[in-house]
Amino acid sequence: MKGTVLLPQALHARPANLVVRLASQQPSPIRLHVGGRSADARKILEVLALGAQKGDVLEIASEGAGSDEAVSAIAELVSRNFDADLVPDRGSPAVEGIAIGAALLLRHDGLEAEAPPARGPEEEHARLVRAQARAAEELRVLMEGLAPEERVLFEPEEAILREVAAAAAERTLAGETSEQAVLATTQDARTDLLLDARARLMDGLGHGDADGQALAQAGELGNEIVVVTDRLTPSLVARLPRQVVGIVAAEDDLPAGAARTSHAAILARGRELPLAIVGRHVADAIDAGDLVVVDTTHDPARVWCSPGETLVADARARRRRRSANSVGLAPAIAAAFARLGTAFLVNVGSVHDRVPEGVAGVGLLRTELLFAGRASAPAEADQVAAILAVARAARGAEVTVRLWDAGGDKPLPWLPSCHASERGVALLLAHPEVLRAQLAAVARAAQRAKVRVLVPMVRSAADIDAVRRCLESLGPSAAGLRVGAMIETPGAVEDAASVARASDFVSIGTNDLASLVLGTGRADATQALDGRVLRLIRRVVELSHAQGRGVTVCGEVAADPLGARVMVGLGVDGLSVAPSRLHGTVFVLEGVSIEDCRAVAVSVEARGRPEGSSS
Repeated sequence: MKGTVLLPQALHARPANLVVRLASQQPSPIRLHVGGRSADARKILEVLALGAQKGDVLEIASEGAGSDEAVSAIAELVSRNFDADLVPDRGSPAVEGIAIGAALLLRHDGLEAEAPPARGPEEEHARLVRAQARAAEELRVLMEGLAPEERVLFEPEEAILREVAAAAAERTLAGETSEQAVLATTQDARTDLLLDARARLMDGLGHGDADGQALAQAGELGNEIVVVTDRLTPSLVARLPRQVVGIVAAEDDLPAGAARTSHAAILARGRELPLAIVGRHVADAIDAGDLVVVDTTHDPARVWCSPGETLVADARARRRRRSANSVGLAPAIAAAFARLGTAFLVNVGSVHDRVPEGVAGVGLLRTELLFAGRASAPAEADQVAAILAVARAARGAEVTVRLWDAGGDKPLPWLPSCHASERGVALLLAHPEVLRAQLAAVARAAQRAKVRVLVPMVRSAADIDAVRRCLESLGPSAAGLRVGAMIETPGAVEDAASVARASDFVSIGTNDLASLVLGTGRADATQALDGRVLRLIRRVVELSHAQGRGVTVCGEVAADPLGARVMVGLGVDGLSVAPSRLHGTVFVLEGVSIEDCRAVAVSVEARGRPEGSSS
């Protein structure tokens, strides 16, 4: 793909930087050509070396998947005189929504462990004891002011705080300062409650409550504030005043991907505060009082700092439409189901996720996310309680409980993997005691709620048979549970007929399927719109239907505007998406007929990855 455009100004440092940033976000490499000179659009020194001047003809060239989109994006940037609004900073959407407000900065100079001062071990130990007492009191006061559903999130921190303080106290007696001891004890953070305890103890050691001081002055910035922080903790979210409408947080010390399921994100989600996780350089570039627009309705999330009036007006309009759409969601779901025959479900990863009215149920309960950050497998009673909490939120609709999905880049401490190939059901079968305990919990929950079992990363019908045998060993009631297969690999697609025959229902995990077919990561949902992937999805649907089995798509492509239409056109029986993205999926199908969806599916499947697939 090639395109040409006249340069409205010389390609000096600022416009060159915008070109490089935008080119780096595209799915295919881009080369720029001016007067016989060429440059990689992702390298600013090469772009500057072009020496391009106002009025020069800039040729933009790209090849491969997404090349049309890439060339068009650079051409639009140049033709609009390098409008910075076209190149927002990107991040990870942890809580979906649109926020517009003045920036309130909550930044923390990293406290390094200081060299031991003159005071001795006994005095350091006493300092830590006092800090722990103060931290415990502050936590108690905070919890007393929270609603019950928020208070329960902080209950584990009481025990965490005690254990951290005890372990740090031993280190002070060995000669470390209290600060050194706290930092060393909390450096392996698997939960943001540990980060919260660390911050609380540091405050107790006399390092001040900068967040509290800044939040007390929030009203001076107006009625709409976007908090920008480099230390996102549950306590920070719990203390935010009503003027805060969104959060931009720099990547923290949690493992990759943990921000979406952190306690801070759960609190933000319950308060309907859009939350974007960005690189530290993005957060650092925002100044106090800057107007910030945060849009986490797409992945990646987009953040604009000091945008133009047109972009702000458009963001406000989109926010109003989202609010209006949410009001009529249940009737819209019913109308779409009657017209298309497609059920709408939600993916849930927390007992605090809301299940919107009108949905057919929970299409995917990510059990591994319910207990994120735990070092050991949860007790059976805890698992039962969590499943029933989700069932209550679903108001009696069916809950599809996916068994622990771990392995590879999704580790769980209580499911260690010996081989890189051990993932999903393969890893569960390698730990039969863990599998049996989880199935027992699901069977107990099934006595009080409508639930079914979903087996992750199924390889063949033998995996389903093995899970059924484990259920049968638990007794007649467990043996009667419906068992489904999650098809996420090309190998499982090849064996789809026998897998469907052995199962009661089928779910397709498009994220992993697309990743394995194309040899890429799971981040881009629209990878599943590649023709090679769509042909595999069509095969699964056809073979499953031949066995009388329903098929649900629970990958991110179901929430993509074009992807939803394509999946319906391929004949899937249900679309399961994140609760916050449900309204977008439903309303993009408003007024669309099944014939329209089939035509779109055929067109996209025939030409491969479509131009503008994420729009």
